[in-house]
Amino acid sequence: FGRRLLFLFGVAALAISSLPVALSQSMDQLILFRAIQGIGGGVVMVTSIAAAGDLAPPEERGRYHGIVGMVFSFAAVAGPLVGGFIIDHFHWRWAFLINLPLGVLVWIMLVRSYPHPSGLGGERPRVDYPGIVLLVVAAISSLFALSAAGVLYPWGSAQILGLLALGMVAGGLFLVIESKSPYAIIPLGIYRIRTVVVALVVNFFIGFVLYGSILFIPLFFQAVQGTSAGRSGALLVPIIFGIVTGAVVSGRLLSRSGGRYFVHALWSTALAAAGMLFLSTLNPETGLAAVVVRIFTLGVGIGGVMSIFTVAVQNTVASRDLGAGTSTLQFHRAVGGSMGIAIMGAVVAQRTKSRLNDLLPETSRAQLPEGWLESATGAGVRIVSGASEGTGLADAVGDHFTQALAGALGDAFALAAAVAALALVATLFLPRRTGN
Repeated sequence: FGRRLLFLFGVAALAISSLPVALSQSMDQLILFRAIQGIGGGVVMVTSIAAAGDLAPPEERGRYHGIVGMVFSFAAVAGPLVGGFIIDHFHWRWAFLINLPLGVLVWIMLVRSYPHPSGLGGERPRVDYPGIVLLVVAAISSLFALSAAGVLYPWGSAQILGLLALGMVAGGLFLVIESKSPYAIIPLGIYRIRTVVVALVVNFFIGFVLYGSILFIPLFFQAVQGTSAGRSGALLVPIIFGIVTGAVVSGRLLSRSGGRYFVHALWSTALAAAGMLFLSTLNPETGLAAVVVRIFTLGVGIGGVMSIFTVAVQNTVASRDLGAGTSTLQFHRAVGGSMGIAIMGAVVAQRTKSRLNDLLPETSRAQLPEGWLESATGAGVRIVSGASEGTGLADAVGDHFTQALAGALGDAFALAAAVAALALVATLFLPRRTGN
């Protein structure tokens, strides 16, 4: 259909679905319409990144992706701030209704300025509907299992094992169909390209680090250092500015150095690993300036990785596979992020339980609700975060809980640092000079 039409569809779906979201009368309606809104948002996100590859020559894609990354990061900071202002001064529904005029404005800009596709004459490729259905089933069942395990259901429950089995079966059938389809939604041939394989592996690991850190850094500030929920969220701003800096700087350097992805990918993954390692040393006495430096360093590394490997993939795959290569990269990062949240959540819950059990004297342990320590692992991060949000548990165990949670978060950050180190090792397999 061409990226122009998809772009217009995504913007329209995102904007129009905001109306039923704002008018929702129940949580079920809100979730349903937000899912539809998410489809539009997913199309816009992937298509905008692929469009940068379409509109920019290979030697300029680094600079363009730096600009796109800067805009995404700015929106990530401005969106919650604007949304909070709207909720405080108006009504939560206006946080969604504002998307309607913005969507109309963007849609008109795209119609007037986005070039019409060329080279689509002749027989158009068919849509790989079986592949799409199987990929959606495999992704949703697997990601939901990883997200719900230890929170909604125990890891070994029939629900989790059944979802994982469904994901594996659907994934296997997907590979069989894609290997035989001339119009595969994910051309398996791109997995034979060394640069693409390295990019997918590194982005999987970086997704693990990024999403896990975004979830647990505010928990550290709120539960360990006692800051408010609002300030805890605001302290994520350094990682966003770091991502902006990393994306812009790496894009500029990449445009000047041609296809020398290896050097820039190496310093980016090294910074991400160093930033995550520094975060693993956080403790209740760590000063604000030291925390900001750690978070900013992590963000610079992550921003560089996302920009550099996107350009590397787009400059390596065939032009007909540019969209598929870009979306596959995003998909691997999202899967890594879901696994990061699930695994780091399990580590935080288990290590908090273990450390608290070791630290608590018998008299303080008696003040805990019956079975709380034993249920900490099964309930996952919900137990940990709930204990820091006025349930009374933190008051009952005093400093012991803070010490246990701080140590558990340090263990989770150390795990993420090890994963970032794996991304650094994987980067070493990147060809020294790749693509155009």
